[in-house]
Amino acid sequence: MAEPKGGYFGKMLEVDLTAGKSTVRALDEAVLRDYIGGEGLGAYLLYKELPAKADPLSPANVFMMLTGPFNGTACPSARLNVSFKSPHTGIYGHSQVGGPIGNEIKWAGWDVVMLKGKSPKPVYIAIHNDKVEIRDASAVWGKDTYATEEFMKEDLKDDEYKTMVIGPAGEKQVYFSCIIVDRFRAAGRSGGGAVLGSKNVKGIAVKGTKAVPVVNVEAFNKAAKEAWDLGHNVEAWAGIKRWGTGGLMEFANYVSGSLVTKNYSTSWFADVNMIGGEEASRTFWKRHVSCPNCPIHCMKLGVVRTGGNYDGLIAEGPEYETGVMMGSNLGISDLDACMKGIETCDAMGLDTISTGNTIGFAMELMERGILTPADHDGMKLEWGNAETAIEMVNKIANKEGKAGALLSLGVKRMAEKIGKDSIKYAIHVKGQELAAHDPRGFKPRGVSYAMGQLGGCHHEGNSPEGQAIWAYLSSMVLCSFMAGVPWSKRNPGIVCDMLNPLTGWNTTPDEYWATAKRIITIMRSFNIREAGISRKDDVLPVRLRTEALPEGPKKGAVFTDEDTKKMQDDYYAYYGWDENGIPTEETLKKLKLDFTVADVRKKA
Repeated sequence: MAEPKGGYFGKMLEVDLTAGKSTVRALDEAVLRDYIGGEGLGAYLLYKELPAKADPLSPANVFMMLTGPFNGTACPSARLNVSFKSPHTGIYGHSQVGGPIGNEIKWAGWDVVMLKGKSPKPVYIAIHNDKVEIRDASAVWGKDTYATEEFMKEDLKDDEYKTMVIGPAGEKQVYFSCIIVDRFRAAGRSGGGAVLGSKNVKGIAVKGTKAVPVVNVEAFNKAAKEAWDLGHNVEAWAGIKRWGTGGLMEFANYVSGSLVTKNYSTSWFADVNMIGGEEASRTFWKRHVSCPNCPIHCMKLGVVRTGGNYDGLIAEGPEYETGVMMGSNLGISDLDACMKGIETCDAMGLDTISTGNTIGFAMELMERGILTPADHDGMKLEWGNAETAIEMVNKIANKEGKAGALLSLGVKRMAEKIGKDSIKYAIHVKGQELAAHDPRGFKPRGVSYAMGQLGGCHHEGNSPEGQAIWAYLSSMVLCSFMAGVPWSKRNPGIVCDMLNPLTGWNTTPDEYWATAKRIITIMRSFNIREAGISRKDDVLPVRLRTEALPEGPKKGAVFTDEDTKKMQDDYYAYYGWDENGIPTEETLKKLKLDFTVADVRKKA
């Protein structure tokens, strides 16, 4: 087993919660080169570590925090990946999150932190370089994410720790509960909060002081500065710096025709100007914030100061996804109320995308008479009723009453339980709710939603090649706003120019593409093993394939059967999979995935 020379420490921290102890495991440089880190390494380790068909909420599941080679270096905007088998979808679950915690884990000397088993009582994990403690968290079990972060720092008597925590939703194992990182960031998708809750882990606190090894410092720093400049100087990206992603709401409404509104029934929201970037800039935002060493500063912090019911509320956003799913998707045109809904999701530890989608689904079912107030503890869910929507967030997080228990299932399980015509209005792919872009208005987004291995995710890439680029970025754990869009198809060259002097490797663009395809294909292999995923699952929801947009700039658009077939055929051909979406034996062996052949090909 070869040890890495640079970019990695070659070490994984394994915390056995059942036994209450931790151990150090070596990571082979060959494995790191084949899977890089983050998303790719997470898929590899999950395939190797997890028993097939394991219950995602059982002690057998593993929860991993994975860095990439660029964390803790001069490379711009390195993040953190969390990976696990998703309780929400039953397939590979992972989420990327910004902020400083990924660098902190790397500076503590770890490429990966893996949690296994289940603690007999509520705990949090404190990591300070090589010192690892499993500490009592009983005092904050049941508390929100903000109180939990404060408790951990007070308990450790050190504000310099970086934190990731769950709220009541994770404790209750709500399928789409999330993890809140350093208060204002969220590892939102796929139910990571529920996995931690099932293990009785309330949070993780990390502090590190170690330097990441670099083989050729001068060459690496030069390449990293050039990469930073590329992100900084892209003129078309100036809007993201000024408005964050929240500024895209108006564009999606008036230009691309992709603004999700009223549970995807339309992509036109007449009141979008009341919740978008312009309004937020005037009445809410106070400062721009960036991740470490990032020139984009897309994060916007603010305080409600309009004198209404939510005056004084401090929160982050609205980002595009949060503002749309808790705004136009619910027919809400009050920015203050929209921010309160977002902040409540963060406090409770709920993914805003799935939460907004689920509430919007229930609103439409009630409007159509498929659900009644009697099914919802007397609550009347209706478009634009922000107060009831916010109340619903709390009910979901605590699985409170009929309403909370039902909506905590997510739209797929809700539709299966309710029956009738509800499936027509359930907006999900592979069990995960779609994000805030209607692919009828912007068809490339359909590739990300339908063909991506996470299911319903807007960050998988909008073409077969785009998904390869995004998979490599997610494995390096780099921000798509910094490295994806600005670098575009120059990605392989830029990455190799940084990766080689950092690690001492001789990675070429050809190896970059092969590695990206390996990462996509091992994720697919895992999903086939766990849930039999195939062509039948690589489709958009019924509504998007059968109902044309009724208004807006893309009026009449629909995602046709021809669109679906071409999308699938092009994707399978690019990755070397058969017509049913199963990787061929030849492809698996070519990508050094021989160990998956038996699991994968028996599904063909």
